[in-house]
Amino acid sequence: MMAVMFLVGAIIFGLYLFGLLYAVYWGHNSQRKEMEEDPELRNYYSRHGMDMDYDGIGNQGRVPSYKKEKKTKNRKFKERTK
Repeated sequence: MMAVMFLVGAIIFGLYLFGLLYAVYWGHNSQRKEMEEDPELRNYYSRHGMDMDYDGIGNQGRVPSYKKEKKTKNRKFKERTK
């Protein structure tokens, strides 16, 4: 009896996860489609000479790719004597 209840619960949980992931996927695609078809956004981006920003985090190409080097101080260590 426990195995049957576990199996039924696992099936319900699997269907729930499938439905949740499908809803997220569908929402993402419908939002992207609306963005691509929106004439106001197209005009805005074409006026400013930019590509459409689909993910919303902006242009990451303006961030420098180099890392700052750490400045090290010349430290003199005393030698230990016995």
